[in-house]
Amino acid sequence: MEIEGKDIKIYIGEVIQEAQEKSLEAAMDDWDEEMGPTPMPQVSDLRHWDERLLHRYKPKYHAFIKKCQFCAFGPCDLDKGKRGACGITLERQMARESLFLAITGCAAHAAHGRHQVHTLIHKFGRDTLLDVAENTEVEAPNIRLVCGYKPKTLGDLEKAISYVEEQLCHLLSSLHMGQEASDFDFNSKALHAGMLDHVGMEVCDISQISALNFPKGDHEPELCEIGFGCIDKSKPVILCIGHNVAAGAEVIDYAAENNIDVETCAICCTALDLGRYSTGAKVVGQLSCQLQFVRAGIADVIMVDEQCIRVDILENAKKLGIPMIAVTDKLGAGLPDLTNENSDEVVSKLVFGEIAGCYLPDAFEKAGEVAVKTAVLVKKRKEREGTLDDYKGAVKKTADCIGCGLCKQACPVGVDNRLIIQSIDNIFNKKVKKETKSKKITDKELISAKDCIGCGICSKNCPNGLDIKEVVLAIKDGTEIKGKSLAILKRCAECGLCQEKCPKNIDVKEVVKQKKDELNIKTEIKYLTKDEIIEKLGQCLFCGRCESWCPQDIPLVSAFTEVYMDRFAEDKAKISPGRGAVQDVEIREVGMPIVMGEIPGIIAPVGCSLWPRSGAELGEIIEEFLKRNYIVTTSGCSAMALATDYAGTHNLYEKYGGRFAAGNLINVGSCVANSHITGAAMKVASIFAKRKLRANYEEIADYCFNRIGAVGLVLGTMSQKAVSIGFGCMRLGVPVIWGPQGVKYRKELLGNIECDYENDDYNDVFKYNRDLDRWEVYDSFSGEKHYVGPAPEHLSYVAKTKEDVMIMIPKLTIRAGDNFKGRQIKLAHWVDMYQTYSGKGKNSLPPDIHRFVRTETDIPVTMRDDVIEFIKSKGWVPQKKQPDPTLVECLVRKRK
Repeated sequence: MEIEGKDIKIYIGEVIQEAQEKSLEAAMDDWDEEMGPTPMPQVSDLRHWDERLLHRYKPKYHAFIKKCQFCAFGPCDLDKGKRGACGITLERQMARESLFLAITGCAAHAAHGRHQVHTLIHKFGRDTLLDVAENTEVEAPNIRLVCGYKPKTLGDLEKAISYVEEQLCHLLSSLHMGQEASDFDFNSKALHAGMLDHVGMEVCDISQISALNFPKGDHEPELCEIGFGCIDKSKPVILCIGHNVAAGAEVIDYAAENNIDVETCAICCTALDLGRYSTGAKVVGQLSCQLQFVRAGIADVIMVDEQCIRVDILENAKKLGIPMIAVTDKLGAGLPDLTNENSDEVVSKLVFGEIAGCYLPDAFEKAGEVAVKTAVLVKKRKEREGTLDDYKGAVKKTADCIGCGLCKQACPVGVDNRLIIQSIDNIFNKKVKKETKSKKITDKELISAKDCIGCGICSKNCPNGLDIKEVVLAIKDGTEIKGKSLAILKRCAECGLCQEKCPKNIDVKEVVKQKKDELNIKTEIKYLTKDEIIEKLGQCLFCGRCESWCPQDIPLVSAFTEVYMDRFAEDKAKISPGRGAVQDVEIREVGMPIVMGEIPGIIAPVGCSLWPRSGAELGEIIEEFLKRNYIVTTSGCSAMALATDYAGTHNLYEKYGGRFAAGNLINVGSCVANSHITGAAMKVASIFAKRKLRANYEEIADYCFNRIGAVGLVLGTMSQKAVSIGFGCMRLGVPVIWGPQGVKYRKELLGNIECDYENDDYNDVFKYNRDLDRWEVYDSFSGEKHYVGPAPEHLSYVAKTKEDVMIMIPKLTIRAGDNFKGRQIKLAHWVDMYQTYSGKGKNSLPPDIHRFVRTETDIPVTMRDDVIEFIKSKGWVPQKKQPDPTLVECLVRKRK
């Protein structure tokens, strides 16, 4: 834009840019700490640090698909040592896919941050001061550490997000065919993407904390309500789904300013952020709540913004007559852009069904007005005309089930949906089963069976993989049904899918059915009771995949929702919506006991909550460690799962304190608030240990790695954001435990020295072996090298069971810098967990405990004799000296 006059020509863009530069210069200069070695590090600037980490922890890849289809020469089969057309190997392709996941997750948060900052600057101004937490001077540890400056205003945050965007472009280019050639460098770049992700998240959260007046490090924030049962259905209900709070906040503001009584509720991270904005907003629940809540038909309007939104929300909303409003450019859903249309006209179109929804990108104030007005009128229309519900009566449709079992096969977590559906039908439809007498196959059916040409199409079509052809041919030949054929006959569900493409039009289902009658083979089903159905549905993710597989088009999710409705109605609890950052004063109080190991560890349950039993299992894990005085910091969907599904004596948020202290449960907020968790670790190094924070990433990460016993836990995995968050923790030296589904992220970083490290020629940087030098550190006082054992043992680990998680958490909190008292405490918890959950008995010891005992003083007093006897049988010898550990040679203060 430019303005011209007689003697003046002003370029507005340049004026703004100059103001931005001056603001940034002020932010850079107003910090008396000298600049560190890596301000705004480029892709390879921290490669040496990554090399130290990846020298210890070998990638273990999980190649579920052993082909690459990145370019037009694909798909290339990479199995068994074969290479692609560009020369890539399977291992390098797995590393590339891991980088792709990390970039995607980081981009989601960075784009959210850019969008959030732009919106808040537009509304509140560039000079709005950052006010992140009480009693806090280190307001943005990730930005300070990575970017090397101290932001003071909303405008100062733009430089950080621009840096992230620039780096993402470089990382993305590495994915191009014929580009990056190293397994190690792909993994290094993934760690870089993770670090960037925490910068992008921090930009997003500190901007909204400051501008929208979210809780500012308050360890006792006002609790809000969570769960289906807390929704007031007598009011017009507006359901927000996604992660960007801007539009939902406008809904609350418009309703309040105009005295309109509506119920504002939300799913996923925008739910927590709305709760931080106004505790009157209701949190429905986490990501896994989307489909069943929409199908329940409670909402009068659905508003979607960005991230973790089911892509079939509009399809479902249409069938329920619920208008949908999309408010960001991340999700347009093919809806008409009505940004420039009068608000009342938009409302009219939505209420009367002229359009299924509308697209109002960045028009948040208008979206808030439209949502409130539409919800009020839709509610009145429903009361007057009733509701549209194409899914109504879903339970009755379970009578159409043919028992094929495809729904069971479709389930990503192994729930027996076929049995649930058959049991629902048995209980709710009161189906009368008619007794049929056994009879021999008639001549007509014999002729039908004799038409079989043995093509095998029936076997290929069998949803349960039965070789039906064998049975039909046996009937055709008149041979005795026995052995394999008899087993097939007994397992056949008589669904009839086998005969759909039979070239001879044989009624295979009837042929098989009558043969079973003739042989008196009956399929006995042990139906579930109603309570058992409810219990089984508690393991269901309500993801809907089974529904799309059903050949009878039974709306399975709706049937499950109808049956589960009583349970939904009782789902009501209290939750801390998110306190935000950890205060500096809290760090000063716990820095020493954390580093010395007297507080046994920090556990960060984060990520998606998609796993069977959801928060019940996570709650059981977390309460066990809260009782043991671990600090627990949670966020996002995991924070919600801890409130909604754990049937403890009390709700965990009401039972445990919210300070950053031993035995406390801290919900920092939504996904983007994860930056406060890594930020707390950085603050321990900076505030307690007096390490320079400014652009000094390697030293801070080295300190965290060797001294701070923190562990990330992503029990339920789904989104790519969980990957990027995890990589950001790993680069900082914080190991991450993934739940069973985490294996689908394709990679672990393991340090188990008993692993077979042979045949690793695909890696051209390291030759992994059994040598113990991987577990050596420098003594920062002398420069001497010392063996310190595998502390921590893994950097990225997939746990197969809850028990595996329980044992691994205390093990991964062990650090090289523990003093003897801290090591005693950590070993005591690890041994106790091993004895309780390994199945080996109360007197057992971990088989590798000798690797973690440096001297006899490390051994807990109560188990000293047993441990000493055991470790000596392993050839254990005490270490001569306990070093002041560092992996970074340049941090050695004085060399001998």
